[in-house]
Amino acid sequence: MTVLELIETGAKQLTEAKVAFGHGTLNAFDEAAWLVLWRLGLPIDSPLDGHDSVANMAVTIRDQALVATLFNERIQTRKPAAYLTREAWLQGVAFYVDERAIVPRSLIAELLADGGIDPWLTESTRHVLDLCTGNGSLAVIAAMVFPDIEVTGSDLSTDALAVAHINVAKHGLTPRITLLQADGLNSPELQARGPFDLIVCNPPYVSAKSMAALPQEYLAEPQIALDGNTLGSQDGMDFIRALLVAAPAHMSDPAVLVLEIGNEREFFEAAFPNLDPIWLTTSAGQDQVLLLTRDTLLDGMGLPMGYETTPGAGATELRQVNSPEDWDTFNTLLQEYADKDLANPCHSSIWQDIEHLPSRYHANQGGVAVLIYHSGQLAGCGALAATARAGLVEIKRIYVRESFRRQGLASAVTLDLLQAAQQLGYTHVGISTWPHNTQALPLYRSLGFTPIEPFKDYPHGTLIYLGFPLSTPATSGSHLPS
Repeated sequence: MTVLELIETGAKQLTEAKVAFGHGTLNAFDEAAWLVLWRLGLPIDSPLDGHDSVANMAVTIRDQALVATLFNERIQTRKPAAYLTREAWLQGVAFYVDERAIVPRSLIAELLADGGIDPWLTESTRHVLDLCTGNGSLAVIAAMVFPDIEVTGSDLSTDALAVAHINVAKHGLTPRITLLQADGLNSPELQARGPFDLIVCNPPYVSAKSMAALPQEYLAEPQIALDGNTLGSQDGMDFIRALLVAAPAHMSDPAVLVLEIGNEREFFEAAFPNLDPIWLTTSAGQDQVLLLTRDTLLDGMGLPMGYETTPGAGATELRQVNSPEDWDTFNTLLQEYADKDLANPCHSSIWQDIEHLPSRYHANQGGVAVLIYHSGQLAGCGALAATARAGLVEIKRIYVRESFRRQGLASAVTLDLLQAAQQLGYTHVGISTWPHNTQALPLYRSLGFTPIEPFKDYPHGTLIYLGFPLSTPATSGSHLPS
C-alpha cells in the first residue's frame, strides 16, 4: 500500500466509526493523514501532491500493521489523536501534550499570531497573563509574537502546569515565561506580578447542556478545564463571573482582556447584559472570542467600588479565623463595622454577635469567619452563618476598612466564602441587604446572585434577599488557609 492509500483507508475507518474531531483536525481525511504521517515518522506537513509528494511512497507490511494498530487505538479509546501522538500543533508551533492537559486549540492563538489584538495594545504593553494556561501554548505563542514582553502563565491544575513547563522549556522560553499555580486571580503570588497589560484566557466555559452532549473525545480531557458549572450554575459562566469582577484590579489602565467562550455566546450575553464587548473575528466566526477593556469591565459589571486605586498595589490573603487571637481581631473589626457602616444599628444582630463570639460563626455551628489581609495589613473580614433553611448558609459581616476599599477585596472575600460554603456541604448561599445598599447590590448581582424568597424573619424593615446555588460535594476545597 502507498501512503495515500493508507490515509484513505484510515479516513474511511474513522468515518464509519463516527469518531469526533476538533482536537487539531476537523475531518476524517486530515486526521487520518496526521496519524499515518506521524506513525511513519514523516513530517506532519509532508505534501500529498506535487513533485515532492509522499502520497505514492510504498509502505512496508510492518509499517502498515503499526498504522492499523494506531487507528484501532484511536477508534476503541476515543482519545484525541494528540494524546496518542503526544504532540499537537497550534499556529505552526509544536507542543507536547498528554492527558494531564486539554489539547491546545484556542482561537486566541490565531489572534496573537495574525495581529488581531494589536490595535488595542500600546508601546507600554509589557506584562501579559495567560490565565488558565493549560499546556502553556498561548503563553509560548505570546512570547514568540512579542519578543519584548514578560509572560505569566497560571492554572489551577498542577498536572497541566507540569505539561506547560515541558513546553516552555521545549521552546527555550524559561527565562521569559513564569508559570504559577493559581485559582483564577486569587493568588498573592500572581497578584504581585501585576498589573497586567494584556490578559488572555481560555477558561472553563462549557454550559451544563453542552457538557451533557460532549463526544467521548472531549470527555477524555480534564473536565476541570471544560466544565463552567462548578458552583452550581447551568450556563457555564461560574469561573467567568468571578474573573470579570476581579480582573480590573489586576489590569493597567490601557489593559485589555481577551476571552474565549466558544459556542456559549448566548449564555455569556444573558449573564452579563450590561457588558459591551468587542467580538473578534477568527476562523470560527465572530462570536467565540471577545475583547474587554478595563473601562468596559468597570462600567458593564456595575462595580461601584470603582477600583480607582492603583491596581496590583499589593497581595491579598484570606485567612480563616481559628485561634482566640483571631477571634479578638474579628471582634475588633465587627466593632468598627457597627460604629461606621450600619444604617440601623439599634436593630442589628451584630451586637449579639459581638457579645457571644464565636457563636454562629464557629465551625461547630456550621459557620466560618474570615480575616482579609492586604499587603500584610489587616483589611477587613467576612463570615458564613447557618440558617433555619436546610442546606442554605448566609454570607454575613463583609466589611472592608476605608483605606482598603476600591481594590476588589469585597468581591474576593465573597467568592472565597462561596467556595467555603461549598466545601462545608451547603447547597445554597444567601445574602440579605438593604434596598438602598447601592454598593453591595450590584456586586452581588455581578457575581451571579439572584432574588430568592426570604429565609429569615426581620421585623424592622424591608430587606432584599439574594441567593446562589452550589454544587456539592466540592470538586476542590476552599483556598482559605487555616
